[in-house]
Amino acid sequence: MITILFATVNAGGNLPPEVGIGAELQRRGHSVRFLGHPGQRSAVERSGLAFGAYPSGADYDPTLERSTLRGLRELTGVFADPRITADVIAAARRDRADVLVVDCLLTGPLQEVTRAGLPVVSLVHTFWEFFERMTAGPVGGVLRLRGVHARAALTAPALSIVTARRDLDPAGSVPPAVRHVGAVWQGIPTQAATGAGRPRILVSLSTTWFPGQEQTLQAILDAVAALPVDAVVTTGPAVPPGRLRVPRNAEVHSWLDHGPELARASLVVGHGGHSTLMRALSHGVPVLVLPMHPMLDQPMVGAAASRNGVGRSLSRKASPETIGAAITAMLGDPALTAAARRMGEDIRRADGAVVAADLVEQFAAGRRAGGEEPVSPR
Repeated sequence: MITILFATVNAGGNLPPEVGIGAELQRRGHSVRFLGHPGQRSAVERSGLAFGAYPSGADYDPTLERSTLRGLRELTGVFADPRITADVIAAARRDRADVLVVDCLLTGPLQEVTRAGLPVVSLVHTFWEFFERMTAGPVGGVLRLRGVHARAALTAPALSIVTARRDLDPAGSVPPAVRHVGAVWQGIPTQAATGAGRPRILVSLSTTWFPGQEQTLQAILDAVAALPVDAVVTTGPAVPPGRLRVPRNAEVHSWLDHGPELARASLVVGHGGHSTLMRALSHGVPVLVLPMHPMLDQPMVGAAASRNGVGRSLSRKASPETIGAAITAMLGDPALTAAARRMGEDIRRADGAVVAADLVEQFAAGRRAGGEEPVSPR
């Protein structure tokens, strides 16, 4: 048995693959614990995993309304928070962790725990190329002002697990320490969606709040109103359902398990979250992406879906008429449906969590073979 500590951050779609890998490691008999923000507790504990909140690190609630500038300032503050770094190091030493799995967004802690010689694995929950670009862009610049060299932090760990498909990731060559494990299942996608009868569309624009999110949801609902389809919309805590005009052929929920809906969906309309894309494709369902934030991975996710013939992308400011035309075209495109189904079949052959858990076990075994002991308390 090995002891594994996950250090995460409340950023929405980063958590499902982390929980999937943690659950697989626990299923194998290992001791697994998560350290994160209070808003993540219920999702982690629902999966049967132990959770502790950062004792001194700043809290972060992604559902609060923020301007783009304020969001950048507060998020980078969390990514670089020295109090989270201290909490992670203290917990790793207390638990005598054999492996410390750190969310790659926590660039400050990732930088410092690597310098401290802890047995750290970076977990990258979207395309490697996105983080390459992010560290070289405005976010990397702001982090440098906070004393964090994001590019060095990203490439420092001896192992970086990327929970994305290599064929979707636009990255060219990657460092030897970077390992793509494929999609981590959310639930068990045992078969492709039926998509039979009247088309059914699942709409979800993230549990995280983004500027203009309510307006985009309303434009999608207005588009659906004029189409011969049924729609199921989940708003998350960011947009109260009561603020939306809902047509007769749609139903709106603040939360709903997407699994049963994906099993009968013909199309997903989303914001470009990597976890949402991979969950839809695991059921063989194509995706229409309306990226909600230009500085996140969402435009890259939409472009990857389009490039690989499993989806399309539109501006979040697209009119209901434009959105409706795109939905109609996608539902009538057999090549698009066939490509999504083929990718779904491939995803269902292997859970990325299993591949990732193998890598974590190999990492721990390699350290032990090299004579390195678990982290000792100080």
